[in-house]
Amino acid sequence: MIRAITVFTLGLLLNGCLVTVESDSDSVQQVWSESDVSRLQLGRSDGEWVRSSFGDPVTKLNYADGTEIWKYRNISEKDTEVGVFLLFSFDVEQERVETLSIEFTNGVVTNYWIEEDRF
Repeated sequence: MIRAITVFTLGLLLNGCLVTVESDSDSVQQVWSESDVSRLQLGRSDGEWVRSSFGDPVTKLNYADGTEIWKYRNISEKDTEVGVFLLFSFDVEQERVETLSIEFTNGVVTNYWIEEDRF
């Protein structure tokens, strides 16, 4: 019995074609791209330009000092399937959310940043 297990294990280890990995990535919601963000100009871009380029924000935050922050989200999903010979396989699904935050002071862009969450 031990010899059979050893031979089987060695067979698995010596055959490099036993493990398969397939990966697929889909964009669920794409509002902005890196090239869109690179067109933002601090101190020059205004709310009208941002709205025409990115659309309405998902969230708007207003602060007492007059500062506003508009948030835009991109959502994508990645599905990875890993299989070992014919013995077993499993799927790993991962959701990725990127949030673009744009800060306005007196209606003009003063800062922006991107945050990434993975679930």
